[in-house]
Parts: sequence; structure tokens; C-alpha cells
Amino acid sequence: METQTSYLRLLAAGSNARGQLANGSDYDSHTFKECCFINCTQDTLPHNTLGILQLATGANHTLALLEFGDGRRELWGCGDGRKGQLGPQYMGQLTEFTPISIPLYQTYASRGYTCCLIAAAWETSYLVLKSPSRSDVVISMGSNDFGALGVGTKQATATPAVVSFDHLTIKGHSINPNELVVESIVAGPRHVILHVRAGLNNGDSLIGWGLARHGQLGDTKIVNYDRPHIISLDVSSDPVQICSLGLQHTIVCHQSGRTTAFGSNKKGQLHRMDSWGRVRQVGCTWNGTYLLTDDDENTLISTGSNTHGQLGRESQVEENGITVGPVEFTLSHDGKLPSLRSLACGSEHVMAVISPSDSLDMEVWGWGWNEHGNLGLDHTDDVLKPIKIWPARGHVLEGRIARVWAGNGTSWILLQI
Repeated sequence: METQTSYLRLLAAGSNARGQLANGSDYDSHTFKECCFINCTQDTLPHNTLGILQLATGANHTLALLEFGDGRRELWGCGDGRKGQLGPQYMGQLTEFTPISIPLYQTYASRGYTCCLIAAAWETSYLVLKSPSRSDVVISMGSNDFGALGVGTKQATATPAVVSFDHLTIKGHSINPNELVVESIVAGPRHVILHVRAGLNNGDSLIGWGLARHGQLGDTKIVNYDRPHIISLDVSSDPVQICSLGLQHTIVCHQSGRTTAFGSNKKGQLHRMDSWGRVRQVGCTWNGTYLLTDDDENTLISTGSNTHGQLGRESQVEENGITVGPVEFTLSHDGKLPSLRSLACGSEHVMAVISPSDSLDMEVWGWGWNEHGNLGLDHTDDVLKPIKIWPARGHVLEGRIARVWAGNGTSWILLQI
């Protein structure tokens, strides 16, 4: 989270068919434009906003979890709400970020719960509520395609529901709902995974549901899980640091720096995942995998589909037709690579926050699929190698880059001005 010394601006570019960029229209934006927050002037975030804790994107909807100076947290949303993914109050379309009011959430809020984590699948949204000394609560809402709601019914429902975990057992012991702690929740287009602590020893486990037939939830015996399912990966000796989900695959980065991969490898997205050590961040596009290594050069390894240049380099095809290797960033004038701070993976494009060699300034670089202008370059041609996309040429708005996010044909930059 970023502390506000003056004010914050959120910029977005790309696909906008249902208003998910919150720029007041439903037209694609080929350049970065400021997002609108309802009843706020000059495209600023709401008064006293300290930061955006999380931003989650579905097919055509966006959620933002805001934190305020008085300690409040609020869920805001925009875009498509026709499947109930923005809650029962908004079943149409929102072209500005609007506070999302959910009666079920308000019931828990009256008991001292706060929304701390959010995620979004294709047309489904997830909230994790926390309260001191109480078990965490997971709420799902929206489409139930492939069992995405995790509530054990195959019928779609627009009514937000609490996801139950009391049918699960870990090492022969039933999960006590009063002991469940959700460390993280991540969603791909069709499946979702939670990193939880539960049980007698407060041990780490991975729980998931949704589409499963490619093995993205640990096995291929089930087409999809419509209720939470324990993923058969022992993480007790090497806990989870971060997970990332593609369309049909899952990547787990452990605290030791090693990675575990499962799911489809049709595009080579799991290729040589056990060959890299000292990984500090992972990311997935729909059909690709990206590993930021903890070495002197902050190497970013990419593998998988390169149909839109999303691997960020000249293809180096191995004998089996799969390409794997480092993303090719342009060298600085002194011949050194830029320092890579973080990355964000969208559907088939990638954003990276970098510092040029011997500089404290930060820039956003991007590459890959650009059909909707989601790289903000004022054109819709794919970009085959990393190129600077922010600060943008001719854009008068200046400020420090606080965070970036990448979604389904969308890109987001949070500036502190």
C-alpha cells in the first residue's frame, strides 16, 4: 500500500466494452486515461484515500479495494454486473468506480469484519473478510460457470454466498471453520486457489475450485470442482510465497525460491519449471509463465505461447518446439540492464516496473498482445519486445509510479502526485 502525501491518480488503457476502465465511457482506450470515481472531482480518488490495496479484473468488470486515512476499507467496482459479479445492487453496467454495497458483507461488517482480500475470475468475484480472533469468511458472487462460486451448486445465482470449507479434511482431520485463515486468494479466468492456514498445527494448505480437467487444481480426474477441494501438494516443509494462475495452469512459488507447476503444458507454459532456483516472483498470462529470479541481474524468464510476442524476446526454439529464456530488455547507455522491480501479467501481455541503470526513477515497460490498445501506445499492434509505456510521450500527468496491474486486455497504473 502506498501512503498519500498529496493525492493519487489511477490510469487505465485497453478493453472497455462494458465500462471496466471506469473512464466514463464504454469505448476502448488506446492511451492511458484517468479513471473516474463517482462523486469525486477531477478524476481523483475519494477524499482521504491512502491507497489501493488490491485491484482485480474479470472479463469485463473491475474491483478495487481502497484504504482510507481513518482505517476504513471499501470495495469499489465498475464494468459488467449482469451476472451479479458487482453484487445484487448493480446488475447492469457501471462506467465509473462506484462503492459496492452487498447486504451479506454488511451483515459481517456489523460483527467487526473487514474486507481484506479480493479476486476476480471471468464473471465471478471473491471477497475475503477478516475479524480479530474469528475465522476468515470467503464470499463469492456472480457466474457459476465451471463451479466458479464454490458453493456446491451447478445453477447460476446472482446472490452472494459464503463459501463453506467444513467438508474438507487435512491429513485425516476435519477443518475447523473457526480456525481457517486465508493468507491469499488468486483467480484465473476459470479456477481459483486459496493459500490457507488451518488445522491442529496451523499448517499451510492450498484449496481450490473451478475448472480442473487440465490438472490446474492438482489432478485430471475431475472436470471441475464446484466446492472447495484440497490440492494434493505438501507445502508444510516449504511454505507458499505466491501463486499465479493462467487459463489452464497454476504456478506456486515457495519460500525457498523453488517453483511447483501443474496443469496444461500444451503451450509449453510448464516447461523447465523445476530448473530455476531463487525465484522471488511468478506471474502467468493465459498461456505463459514468467519467473523473476533473485540474481544480480534480476533476470525475467518467460516460457509458453509467443503468438503475440508476449515472451518478450526473439524466439529461441528448442528441439521440442518450446521456447524458454530471458525477456530481452534494452540495455542502458552504459551497457547495463535496468533493475526490474515488479511485474504484472495480463491475459496475454505483461507490464514491468523498472529502474534504468544507476537511476532511482521508475518506468513502466510493456509487451505482448495489444489488440485493444492495452499497452497505452495509441495503436493496436502487438509489441514483440519490452518498450517503455510510461511515462508516456505527450502525457502531461506526472507522478511517482506506486503500483501497476494487468488484466484481460487492460493495463492499470497508480500514480502518486
